[in-house]
Amino acid sequence: MRIAHIILPGAAAYERKSQRIDHASLSASHEVLVVTVEEARRSGADVAHVYATGELPIAPFVRFPIPYVASADVRRARWPFRRAVEPDYVVSPILEKVEQSRYQPLAEAVEDDYFAVPRSLGSSGANGHRGTEEPRDRGTSPYLIGTFSRAAVQPVVEQTLARIERFRTDMTWHLFDRVPSPADLATVDLWVDPAVSESDFDGFVAEALVAGLPVVASRTKINVLRLEHGRTGFLVPPRDANELAHAILAALFKPEVAGGKVSAARQTASKFRAKQRLRVLNHMYETIVP
Repeated sequence: MRIAHIILPGAAAYERKSQRIDHASLSASHEVLVVTVEEARRSGADVAHVYATGELPIAPFVRFPIPYVASADVRRARWPFRRAVEPDYVVSPILEKVEQSRYQPLAEAVEDDYFAVPRSLGSSGANGHRGTEEPRDRGTSPYLIGTFSRAAVQPVVEQTLARIERFRTDMTWHLFDRVPSPADLATVDLWVDPAVSESDFDGFVAEALVAGLPVVASRTKINVLRLEHGRTGFLVPPRDANELAHAILAALFKPEVAGGKVSAARQTASKFRAKQRLRVLNHMYETIVP
């Protein structure tokens, strides 16, 4: 099967990492091309997968010639002649299972390299201290909190850090301005996703979990799934700097609580393996290819 991957310019980091994972998985048994919408029309592809955030624009998909799966639905047009071809399937990790519907759940996956983060680092930080097992002395180098930087989360980070500094002065909060690599995760003691909206999937919580880090995250739908309703990490209300500060302190300095969550995350990390997502994608493609 020839599969065209289309990454729209506005695709967020979550969609771009999903495309990388899908490309690597699918290429073992299919021909996968990364093309623009215009190139897809003449690529000879049997099916297309569109990676996008928000609604799909109308114009590129008017009279689109091949069946396709997309991570967003097409924008509704007021005029019949501007009506675009709709995706055969609209996929999202936060959809509940819907039978006989265009809207279908598609699990999140994590790239294989994150599963190989050394456990001695991934759960304790670059300085070798056990953040979930043995609290660090005040005299040693500071704890490092990691977060993927987005404009929307920066005010919450600043407010939370101000509250933490009332109790601790041995913490540094690093905002990664690029997708955090496995090596990046191996340098931090705690991963935090202070997402403020349900549409923000870019917290890289799943990567932190499989790398063995304790995680604190906003209680958005995707984070509830990632953290199994709080069993594998700490969930807090979005935009609540007080609760976020308390959860961060608990994650770092209450090993009797945080240790159990990290252990549970390690036991269930396989749910983020790409093979589960690949199985669903193959089925979808096969059902829509003529």
